[in-house]
Amino acid sequence: MPTTPSKELETFPNPTPERDYIIDIETPEFTCLCPKTGQPDFATLRLEYVPDRLCVELKSLKLYFWSYRDEGAFHEKVTNTILNDLVTATKPRYMRLTAAFNVRGGIYTTVETEYHKPGWTPPPPPPDYLPRERHMLSGKVAVDEPGKPAPPAATTQVETPAKSGLPPTVRTERFRMLRRTRSSIPEIKTKTTSKPATVAPPPEPEPPSGPQRDEPVFLGIDLGTTGCRVLAIDSQGDILADTTAPLPAPMKSGDQTTQDPTQWWKAVTGCLERLFSQIDASQVHSVAVNGTSGTLLLCDENGGPVTPALMYNDQRAVNQAKKIATVAGGHCGAIGASSSLARLLWLQGKKLDKRATHVLHQADWISGLLAGVFGHSDYNNCLKLGFDTEKMEWPKWMTKLGVNLALLPEVHIPGEVLGSIDAEIAERFGLQPDTQVVAGTTDGVAAFLAAGAREPGHGVTSLGTTLVLKLLSDKPVFSDKHGVYSHRLGNYWLAGGASNSGGVVLQQYFKEDQMREMTPLLEPEEPTGLDYYPLPDTGERFPINDPEMAPRLEPLPGDSLMFFQGMLEGITHIEARGYQLLTELGAPKLVSVWTTGGGSQNPAWERIRERILGIKMQKAHSGHAAYGTALLATGMVAKTFQ
Repeated sequence: MPTTPSKELETFPNPTPERDYIIDIETPEFTCLCPKTGQPDFATLRLEYVPDRLCVELKSLKLYFWSYRDEGAFHEKVTNTILNDLVTATKPRYMRLTAAFNVRGGIYTTVETEYHKPGWTPPPPPPDYLPRERHMLSGKVAVDEPGKPAPPAATTQVETPAKSGLPPTVRTERFRMLRRTRSSIPEIKTKTTSKPATVAPPPEPEPPSGPQRDEPVFLGIDLGTTGCRVLAIDSQGDILADTTAPLPAPMKSGDQTTQDPTQWWKAVTGCLERLFSQIDASQVHSVAVNGTSGTLLLCDENGGPVTPALMYNDQRAVNQAKKIATVAGGHCGAIGASSSLARLLWLQGKKLDKRATHVLHQADWISGLLAGVFGHSDYNNCLKLGFDTEKMEWPKWMTKLGVNLALLPEVHIPGEVLGSIDAEIAERFGLQPDTQVVAGTTDGVAAFLAAGAREPGHGVTSLGTTLVLKLLSDKPVFSDKHGVYSHRLGNYWLAGGASNSGGVVLQQYFKEDQMREMTPLLEPEEPTGLDYYPLPDTGERFPINDPEMAPRLEPLPGDSLMFFQGMLEGITHIEARGYQLLTELGAPKLVSVWTTGGGSQNPAWERIRERILGIKMQKAHSGHAAYGTALLATGMVAKTFQ
């Protein structure tokens, strides 16, 4: 028998051909390649069959499944091909194959196909109380609980109980990639089902207990790609309350990535309602907002969106970015297809600006709704819109591009007061009418502020949906070739960049609970040797600025643990190259690193990063960008970096 991937299926004689019985086989780590992108597609395969004269030998079946690892195939094609090969090899009385593919682009796909031998009639279903043995190609044997679905009936319709009698969870099941509960099997013989991935709403927080605080309260609102967080602190920086709400994943179509901005407001107001069940709204003194850098939309004079929001990773404006590069100066943060200026030019090219009054970023728009006035932004968000943060002005070269200057916002220092809270908002939530709305910032700057870094050479890595690096410098650093730019922070600068890599890639292959369970089993001191460059799709911003760059996630190992660790190492190598590049371009040498974002909670990843970066990780004061935004609202930031 071969020991390498093979299309050869071996069989052995059915030991009891006089009896109809079901053989149930499951493999949790089937892999093939997407024929469009070349990225790996993972699936859980479940094979159920009633043998006739032959049974398939399990080791040969395992090697057969492995043979698809480097082959490109559509989900429907590969599922039917496998069933055809198995039917040809074993000539069963009945066979059904279910392929449950992992999430790709926010969509789950399950393909089911079956075969009936002509003239075969199945026996009556067995009693529900009988156990049923199932084989798993991991080498485990599991016994289903009573109530497991019966063998297939004579028609193509098979009823499945609402509560599946799945076996007790074993190690390979917990760690396999994105296992899903199977849906009931319909009447048709071959079926493909797809459904959008959804995010469960967060649990309602318990009502506050104890006396309310009389001192001023400051709110920070953090809008990410898939969620919103609102955090309240007091004047000493102590956290008083914290709420979150999910956001639907952005819609992706080719090189275009958009999101409905009204969903942002829905998430923000939901968080505020829950927050004010924990603290007294009348004690709120001021509020600030951060959002994803480069995300923007056009709106009318009343803030009504006239376009969807073009997200930070939208890559449609490649041609517009090339035009910007021909006229912009060297110290410009609007270079590249990820800049909001390139996206504005794309919108203008479609004449969508004719109905608009303002071009605003994610944080600008939410701040406008809170204050009841639009057309204002901050110099961090406006960096990628072309604002010159050294001269503190819109540069003259923008006229050469035909930019609709009337749309551009008035630019403020982060933390500067924009105005008082809108009267309707104040009444709705019980806020004082003089509650202040202050200019916000980007998510990356907010994460830096939350960490607690204060000196040149201090770096902050945000391991969130994307990988963002910020290195405090006493001078600005720019390089459009590498996607490097510098945010102003008082009299200092945050040199850095944002990669498209990050948690979004991990979430394409694993659920959060799977990653938590795998983490203690990783071997951070033992490199995998896998040279990965994990990206969610085509295109990278930093430290390589290439909208055509393809992900690199090959070769594929034989188990999920190594694949997971290989991706963590790959993201870390991007981080190390990013800091090295910043120093080469003139920023101070990295001396300390703080970490924020969800990845900061992974101890094995922290050790991997210490090994690769050669620096001891510092514990962040807070891992939430909302905390840094709340600090803006207090006025502490202006005093620290003056």
